[in-house]
Formats: sequence, structure tokens, C-alpha cells
Amino acid sequence: MKYSKTLNVKYVGMLLVLFGVATIFESCTCERTAEKTSEKIIEKSMGGDAKVDMDDEKITIKTEEGTFTADARANSWPKEVPADIPEFKDGKIISVSTQELNDTKNWVVIYEDVPQNALSKYREELKNKGFNISYTTTVASGGHLAAEKGELAVMLMVGEGNATVTVGTNN
Repeated sequence: MKYSKTLNVKYVGMLLVLFGVATIFESCTCERTAEKTSEKIIEKSMGGDAKVDMDDEKITIKTEEGTFTADARANSWPKEVPADIPEFKDGKIISVSTQELNDTKNWVVIYEDVPQNALSKYREELKNKGFNISYTTTVASGGHLAAEKGELAVMLMVGEGNATVTVGTNN
């Protein structure tokens, strides 16, 4: 039987392509398997009454009481936040979480690259929108404030270039 170098190169090339495709498929399958396992662990830890859906950097948990969603891919102020609440514009959004329980809805927006004057600036924006500032605590590198207006509540924590804005509403 005669051996052909051309045929051998074709087979080697085809094997390399198949190996590459199989490797990609296996890594995707492993990732999906890990995702599904994590979902089951969370569901079980919550008493089995929760439905968990994980997709890349987003997780959604649904229970009889409501829904919680955290999305690390989100990079903008949530459109659903009531218009009375001024958008916090200092810094870069790195994560947004939403929680709906019964007749309440809450958002948590996490920022990085936040300037030191962000707390005082946002406090003034809230006052201008008619919010009552419940309290403000200021320290050297940041601080904390809470504000209310009717059924709306806003909390801001700022420190070391990071910030967390928590917005709550009762509908």
C-alpha cells in the first residue's frame, strides 16, 4: 500500500480542526454545567421555592415574594427608576441590581472612579428635587446620606473612589 504525504497532511489538518472544535464545545459545556450546578445550589439553599437563572455575569432569582436581578454587564442608570430621583452621574457604573418584592421595587447601582465631591453634589441635586435629607455623614474620603420624598427613598455611600446608590419605592 502506497503512503501519500498530501493525504497525511489533510488528515492531520482535519484532526486539528476537529480537536479545536471539540475543545471549544467541551469548554462551553463545562461552563454551562457549572452554571446549572450553581443554579441548583442557590435554589436548594433558598428552600427549593426559588427559580434561579444565571447567564454570564447576570443572575435572576424568582420566588413567590418577588424577583432579584443582578447584572455586572449593566453600565447605565436604570430606566425604570422614577423620574423624581436624579441620576447619579459621577463615576462609572459597574453593576446594577433590581429587586421587586410585593409592591416595592429597589435598585442598587455600584460605581467606580467617583470624585470626592460626589456626596455633596448629589445631596444638592436631591434637595433641588424636593427630597428631605434624613442624615448625612461625612468623613475624609467619603460619607453617607439618606433622603426621602413621599414613597421614594435614596441612600448614597461614597468612599475611596467608589459609590453605591440605593433607590427604593413603594408603588
